[in-house]
Amino acid sequence: MNSLHVIEQDNKYTIFHPESLRLFSVTDDIGKSLKRYELDNIEGRPALWIHNSRKNDSQKLLNYLYDINRNIPSKDLEWVGKEPRTLCLIISHDCNLRCGYCFADHGTFGNDEKLMCLDTAKKGIDKLLDKKFQNFIMFYGGEPFMNFSLMSAVEEYGHENDLDIHYVTITNGTILNDSIEEFIEQRVSSLGISLDGPKEVNDSQRYGHIESVHDEVIKTINRLKSTRCPLAIKCIITKNSINKLEYITKYITSLGIDSIAFADVSRIPQESKLFITDNEFEIYTKELSNILKKNLKELASGTKTALICPTFDILRLLITKTRAIHYCSAGREYIAVTAEGDVYPCHGFVGMEKFKMGNVHDEDFPGEAYNKIKSMFNNQSVYASSECKSCWAKFLCGGDCAVHSYIYNGELSRPTKRHCILTKSMLNAILPEIASIFQNKEQMQNLLCIWKTSKFGNAPLSRPRSIQPEFLIA
Repeated sequence: MNSLHVIEQDNKYTIFHPESLRLFSVTDDIGKSLKRYELDNIEGRPALWIHNSRKNDSQKLLNYLYDINRNIPSKDLEWVGKEPRTLCLIISHDCNLRCGYCFADHGTFGNDEKLMCLDTAKKGIDKLLDKKFQNFIMFYGGEPFMNFSLMSAVEEYGHENDLDIHYVTITNGTILNDSIEEFIEQRVSSLGISLDGPKEVNDSQRYGHIESVHDEVIKTINRLKSTRCPLAIKCIITKNSINKLEYITKYITSLGIDSIAFADVSRIPQESKLFITDNEFEIYTKELSNILKKNLKELASGTKTALICPTFDILRLLITKTRAIHYCSAGREYIAVTAEGDVYPCHGFVGMEKFKMGNVHDEDFPGEAYNKIKSMFNNQSVYASSECKSCWAKFLCGGDCAVHSYIYNGELSRPTKRHCILTKSMLNAILPEIASIFQNKEQMQNLLCIWKTSKFGNAPLSRPRSIQPEFLIA
């Protein structure tokens, strides 16, 4: 049977064909007919939809989809068997802030405060990156700029050895001087800055030995937004900011940055004052879906505004007809190295002994443990998940974050309920809008030109396929 998903929005019907990643705008009669067909398929009933008066038109579309299914031109985006191309160097197990929701225990990952040394960084590069290809190094923390001298030394090492490396990092935005600014201008391909909204929102959950984290971040943004380096704001939504998403979006957009990535707070106890309840999560889901739809309209109309993730990742998949069968490249093309040299599939797994892949200082690294865990991640995909396998959204989603799946469900490929709810809500909101834009040459051209004309165009995407998504939403 053909799989399809019917979306009714603003009295219009949009058909999404998951296997081929095709969108169709259809008439009311066809939309209602195919909606009945979709429900019959889901519930295992006979296809009663054929009694519709426009059954011939509906059948023509189904026949077309059947022909596509026999020879699908779409390709799967995967990294199975490939070597790492993105190295996450956790260069600082320390932070100058003490934010209320930090999953990494204020950068220490549950251990002592520590900074990575150059020898560890060199061994990670030498043993894990394939020098024949372009690679990425992500400087991570804690707060990575607390170990800025190592950033400079790593870049110099890469230059001396003629390595083709792009450098990215994420910062809390409170540490900046002339040397760091020059490094960002000349060496950093993309910079993520944490900011949770206006002062009253941000400073209620992001704090430390600083009078106002918000004020320091604004100073940093104002200094850096004239550089060539794209600035991406990472915004964490908590109980404090539920019902304020539109207000926060307008505020952050007004700062003149290039993109925004929202994420609901996770990995905190339910008794925390920042924990989001199920009812509050529903509010967040609806509000974010509406904001994405509005942002897409603005971008298509030519309005200059910040990109709100993950819209462009979805557009890229639709345009290139590439199916996302993994959420990200963790454990495949993306590998994390701690300050001590311990290696994990990504920074989210640090400290979980089951997922330790070895240590870069070991003579036999990469060895048996590395290959075993890499193989484990190679075998994870939407095809390996019983929940994802039958989901219409799977090829625009790729499943859930493996860390979250493991923490909340005990399985790497079993998505969390909240992830599924949010993803489907966002797609149901923006797919009809995308289908409409695809039919308007001028609007479509506006979207295509954004990557060519904006300085964010040459940077890794909001959910880069060779960089762990938490680059923006850790």
